[in-house]
Amino acid sequence: MKTKLNVIASTLLLVLAPAAMAADVAVITLDNGANVRLKDDFTWEYIITETVSQPVQAAKAGITKQANVVTQPTIASAASIAAVTTPVAAPTVTMPTAAAINTQVSTTRLTAAALAQPELLGSTAKDGIKITLVDTKWKDDNVGLVFDFDSTSNEHVTLVEVEASFYNDQGELIKQENLQAWEAIPRMPETYLRNGQHRQSDTIWVEGVNKQQWQKQLISLKIVEIESR
Repeated sequence: MKTKLNVIASTLLLVLAPAAMAADVAVITLDNGANVRLKDDFTWEYIITETVSQPVQAAKAGITKQANVVTQPTIASAASIAAVTTPVAAPTVTMPTAAAINTQVSTTRLTAAALAQPELLGSTAKDGIKITLVDTKWKDDNVGLVFDFDSTSNEHVTLVEVEASFYNDQGELIKQENLQAWEAIPRMPETYLRNGQHRQSDTIWVEGVNKQQWQKQLISLKIVEIESR
């Protein structure tokens, strides 16, 4: 399925190349319902998240208070016949009711297409560098990630930093963390990621992902920084 999607998207990129270059970004919908964002450097990525707004209503209930005060008896003057007025209860005081407050809470979650086709996740590309999650492992409560890299860049890449977003099996965001997925050793050119190379990262360990909530291993990747020599 993923190979088929790659072929479809690549063909559309060639057809729409002038428009994509002029508009910088274009969005298309594939036959399987997935949306793809085309970039002006001929790379692309699936649109896998959506923002959902849910109304939240809050209101303060009206408060009715009964004053706990009774007026004291009034005593007539000595020249008058002694009389005591009947105690009068204090009036009921009703506090005004606050109007209902309507607010919108926005949350980010995976789209229905991404949940139905998890193979859309775990891969991204930028400036000729493609990164793909290929393996996971667990050590205690830490999850280890292994990435594949493919380069069509003319630069000698020394660092690739990605923003990794972890989603639970219902598509809700668990956590985000920036990872140095590829890091070359200074002054050791053999560790640079070069044009035409296919390389694999070391295992990168991440804390704070609940194994029971991450059975489907839903993760999205976004390259946020590339350094080169």
